[in-house]
Amino acid sequence: MHVVGGSPPDLPRPQRFVLPLLESRRESPTVMTFDFSTQGADFRYRSNQAIRLALPGVNDPWGPVRSFSLSSSPSERGRIAVTCKISDTPFKQALSRMAPGDEAEVYGPLGAFLLDRHRPGVFLAGGIGITPFRGMFRYAADTGETEERRLLYSARVPEELVFRSELDKLSRSSPNLQVRYSVTRPTESKVRWTGRVGRIRMEWIKATAEPLDRPKFYVAGLPEMVVEMVTLLRSRLQIPDDDIDYEMFRGY
Repeated sequence: MHVVGGSPPDLPRPQRFVLPLLESRRESPTVMTFDFSTQGADFRYRSNQAIRLALPGVNDPWGPVRSFSLSSSPSERGRIAVTCKISDTPFKQALSRMAPGDEAEVYGPLGAFLLDRHRPGVFLAGGIGITPFRGMFRYAADTGETEERRLLYSARVPEELVFRSELDKLSRSSPNLQVRYSVTRPTESKVRWTGRVGRIRMEWIKATAEPLDRPKFYVAGLPEMVVEMVTLLRSRLQIPDDDIDYEMFRGY
């Protein structure tokens, strides 16, 4: 994960914690969420920061530490959550085998890919890039925020639209949140898809953003997706850099 953004002076100071796993669950055929308890730990974070998570003793070519955006919201007390693809690397396999009570070393919170609470937003998510947006939308709903927010979320197949049922529920309960999906390879799906097909394109972004008053644009996904979207926003839609924030996710 790579985070880009400003550094507000009031960000919580990162610290080291040892946190036990509360539970894990599968979100899609390839994605899992891991909830860690923060009971008794003074772990405070902004919506929506990140952590470094270490599994000491794991023999992985990339090392025993990974960076993760938090998919939880600061309004969800007593726990933090990370959501990630489970690849065949030793680290991800060890993470997937953790049982409740098993401990991980956490350093954080980190990063400044933050929800702007005072501006409307357009959120562009590719695949696992939905992770920080889930926490942002949960936080906005829990705190009663009323800024207009629009999510365009693309995945390979509908089964990989992570948090889809929760996002739909949030959008139904809040008139200020609109969620739209697109699938790039519907023929590879085991379920029938009747929605939008293809990647996130300029016309879709433009039509989504036009009704909003100077929205901020957030982009999250794999590096190639983020580079494509940020380039499009800057060169084709003439969005100023100050109105764009993004986060890149690595697959290891």
